[in-house]
Amino acid sequence: MNVRTKLSKAIAHALAGVALSAGAITDASAGVTTMYNLTTAGAADNSTNTTDPTTGGAWDLYRGNTDGWIYGDLYPAGDPTNTVAKWAGTTGTNHTPFGYTAPHLNWAVQVKGGGTGEISTFDSFARYGVYADIDTARGAWSDVNLHPGAAGRRHDLDVGLFKSDISGLVTLSAQGILESDTNFAFTIFKGMSTNSDYNHYGNWNTGNNTTGLTNNSLIRGGTTFTISDIVAYSIGGTNPSNINTISFQAAADQIYTVAIGGYRNGSWVETTDGYRLTVSQVPVPGAVWLFGSALAGFVGVARRKRIAM
Repeated sequence: MNVRTKLSKAIAHALAGVALSAGAITDASAGVTTMYNLTTAGAADNSTNTTDPTTGGAWDLYRGNTDGWIYGDLYPAGDPTNTVAKWAGTTGTNHTPFGYTAPHLNWAVQVKGGGTGEISTFDSFARYGVYADIDTARGAWSDVNLHPGAAGRRHDLDVGLFKSDISGLVTLSAQGILESDTNFAFTIFKGMSTNSDYNHYGNWNTGNNTTGLTNNSLIRGGTTFTISDIVAYSIGGTNPSNINTISFQAAADQIYTVAIGGYRNGSWVETTDGYRLTVSQVPVPGAVWLFGSALAGFVGVARRKRIAM
């Protein structure tokens, strides 16, 4: 058998191994768990809500009110296993995701082995039988009517958490449910804030990162993030980027905080629509790397044999 034939067979066997590995990952249906805060404004109980908020063709879930409270409106944080807010998808009805202790959080995603999931009121109902209040103000990340710098407002800025057991590229993609003209922007932080109080009133994000990251890029309002915690962010202004879709490299078992808000669609307090947030992390099968190493080895052997002839 000549070297070329051996090399062809080796490549075929390696490709078969890659296909089997990829098939095994697909068959395993990598797990994505979504978690939802089941309150509305001021931590009002929303855990029995079975009414589709899009009924009648208009968003109808406490529009114009800040949601995501865990310990009550403007009350200090407490025990993450005994919260005022009820949760779906966590280890207990009144348990926050990942032991979160700050007072404001809307949702969380946990990925095991890669996969794709969705944060939305519909996903909440499909998984847990309740329509969670998943929406954000149209100017929460950047409101064109606020000056200077078209700042955002913390009122109705949604905050979520992401964690995966593997390292790899994570992609977030948001879209409005009823209104096709809605745009969204993101600021993503490494870790979780440890603030005990949260003031949702007031501007943030003045300048929209157009000159790079500054203290204005931080949520503030009592949150404890620093500029060095920011791992990915949208840019507004005349040359916007990372609007509606953003990606970042996640480390295994590291928690990330996602701030998502409407980008220049209207008022900072106007929640006229919900959103769907697709969260995707797809690992590369280990056999791909084995194939690359094997191929390089066979090529090297073939080259040495040609030289020896």
